[in-house]
Amino acid sequence: MTKYLFDPGYGQHLVSLVFTLEDMYADINKFKNLGQKKFQFKQYYPSILKLVEQNTDFYLGCLLWAVYLKNQPESEIEGNYCLGKEYKEETSLIELLFLMSFYKTFSRDTKYYMNQDFTYPDDAMHILEVYKEFAVMNEGFIKVEKTTDLLLPNCLKTPSKKELDKIKTTIDKVIQTGDFNELYEIRGLIL
Repeated sequence: MTKYLFDPGYGQHLVSLVFTLEDMYADINKFKNLGQKKFQFKQYYPSILKLVEQNTDFYLGCLLWAVYLKNQPESEIEGNYCLGKEYKEETSLIELLFLMSFYKTFSRDTKYYMNQDFTYPDDAMHILEVYKEFAVMNEGFIKVEKTTDLLLPNCLKTPSKKELDKIKTTIDKVIQTGDFNELYEIRGLIL
């Protein structure tokens, strides 16, 4: 029986969204002077934007990987650190829910500190909403041992064999490069 990893290798390229953003905002808020806060926010802006985009693309990558796995013959999934744990929805979704609410904060802060509008792309928010549905359907993956155990939201497409190969090739490339933007380029294969 073929075996697949729960995380195909994305984790090595991620940093904690919550802790990193909390650190950046703590650094911004240590200044009393608004001008200094604005300057600090402008300095962090590209890093914040990259971090938020990377985490959104990570969730897309999880959906792509799940669709790929679900379309394989029954196989074991190795390395599922959630397996057998107690499921608590809000704990399971803490980073995702933080990211979804942060976009509102980030939009407001971008307007306040930089006098610029920041609008979260609609399809990106759709990715997060679909991932949330996926994670809830699978109860935080506490029972996912095999590819056949995965449940997929109805809104996800079933790719052709050629499209599945493209998904796998792109995921392999992302694992090597750490460039999660490449996943965004193939989102149409499943969404």
